[in-house]
Amino acid sequence: MEVLFVRHGESEANVLELMYGSSDYRLTDKGKIQARKAGKIIEKMRFAPDAVFVSSLTRAQETLENMGYSLDEATSDNRLDERHLGDLEGVEYHMLHKENPDLFVEWNENWLHYKPGGGESHFTFQKRIASFLEDLEKNYTNGERVLVVCHGGTMKTIFSHVFMHDADSFFNIEIHNCSIMRLKKYRDRFVFDALYNIDDYYDEGGDREV
Repeated sequence: MEVLFVRHGESEANVLELMYGSSDYRLTDKGKIQARKAGKIIEKMRFAPDAVFVSSLTRAQETLENMGYSLDEATSDNRLDERHLGDLEGVEYHMLHKENPDLFVEWNENWLHYKPGGGESHFTFQKRIASFLEDLEKNYTNGERVLVVCHGGTMKTIFSHVFMHDADSFFNIEIHNCSIMRLKKYRDRFVFDALYNIDDYYDEGGDREV
């Protein structure tokens, strides 16, 4: 089995620099362009998915459609949704960091079980994502190709899952808007295979598409 995970394109909340996870924001025009570019890259890879999964959130579903795939032919799965940040959802990040720096100290000291804003702990977050991966392993056993459109935190957690949830494997990877991450299944385990940043790719005229 080969799985491509794609982070959603730039969202309205990204531009506003908000803390957000489960809040439902749409893509910006730039985000739609990023998604189309990701779709072209996947097409050039000759990756024809046998199954398509997408987060339940609008920004991921708009990304999938702008990549050139039909939402009607995809399976929406809320286990792929970004982490729920409770009452921190929609708060401007820099303001929160300035006005309540102790929150981030507490968060970092107990990052696995801390529930930001009374929301979802990372432990609970990774358990629901692991459940999705377990279903993939159970349901696709004949070398299928699977496309998954989701979120940065989701993809970082999947990357960390491959490395047995080592903390460094979560914090030492950067997932940009519409980054493409590839996992392959070898025998009894997933193996991290590649990470593509779409900003490293050029259009046919040699200009960056932004």
